[in-house]
Amino acid sequence: MSESAKILIVDDSRVFRSILEKMIANIPGVQVVGTVDSGLAALEFLKIRPVDLMTLDVEMPGMDGLATLKKMLASKGELKSSPDVLMVSSLTRTGSDITLKALECGAFDFIAKPAPEIPNSQESLNRMLNTTISAWVSRKNRGGTAPTRTSVHPAAATAAGAGAAAGFTYTLAKPSVHTKPIQAIVIGVSTGGPKSLADMLPKLCSMTDLPILLVQHMPPNFTKSLADSLNAKCNHTVVEGLPGTVVEDKTVYIAPGGCHMVVNSRGAHYVLDNNNNPPENGCRPSVDVLFRSAAQAYPADTLVGVILTGMGNDGTPSLQYLKNKNAYLIAQDEESSVVFGMPRAAAATGLLDKVATLIRIPEAIVERINLGRK
Repeated sequence: MSESAKILIVDDSRVFRSILEKMIANIPGVQVVGTVDSGLAALEFLKIRPVDLMTLDVEMPGMDGLATLKKMLASKGELKSSPDVLMVSSLTRTGSDITLKALECGAFDFIAKPAPEIPNSQESLNRMLNTTISAWVSRKNRGGTAPTRTSVHPAAATAAGAGAAAGFTYTLAKPSVHTKPIQAIVIGVSTGGPKSLADMLPKLCSMTDLPILLVQHMPPNFTKSLADSLNAKCNHTVVEGLPGTVVEDKTVYIAPGGCHMVVNSRGAHYVLDNNNNPPENGCRPSVDVLFRSAAQAYPADTLVGVILTGMGNDGTPSLQYLKNKNAYLIAQDEESSVVFGMPRAAAATGLLDKVATLIRIPEAIVERINLGRK
């Protein structure tokens, strides 16, 4: 994408529109081409001007962000463009519920509006905007779009363990012997996670009764909304992983937003705990914190670790801990990732046993589970 990406700001607050416009104007590779105060005004704008990315306020009078997104997707033939959508949400439970539905409908990511009373809230907002939009620009400049295809990449891993995806070459780990039954599946995911989990997790839960421990980078309230949304789609129970919870089969535990989740061995049981230790890789909850605790708590050769779509490299530094316990490690491929940051970092280590497209990850997990069945 040689010219600057065109951005439309949609928010019912004049003050917040101005704040967003000033912050976005300083991000390389983009230009704000319009600001409007309602969903209806946004749709009218899209009828006359091409837009690449739209920031969309979640809670607005009349047509809220979710209704605007749905109307835009249903009216593609009437619009000059159907831009990627970045939801802008309050930290309320209502805001998080609507945001989760918007992400499942196709919004590529969201940022949370920091409360004005929080110290350095504007700096936090500016940092989130820069990180998210810069990653979006980078993906656009590489010719990427929000993934819609789910076929296995033609360059599958060879017997020697080499593979490639869209120009990125990686090496898989040397095959090892797996004989013990899997006891748990641990998953890390970030940008693009809610939609990916909505697509993948129900299938995985239908194929295994094993407990699933999951970190999705989200603030408080959002992880509760995510758990409730996934609980309605999966035949496992999906809950936030709270302190003192005993890990059980047929249950998915999501790290609560704003704190780390760890798992500990307690006699014959595995018990969850939360802590407010400093963020790792800029994240709390952090995938690395969960992965390290799982590697310590569970016996060797009893874990499957999975890294899905997301920015950054959270989860990668802890892969060696899992590999030292002969865990089976899988990452999502580039073609089906919204952002190939976390999976790419994982693949670059040479520790992975498999790289798979999103809809094939459940089968990849079950392949390992079947190796340990007696």
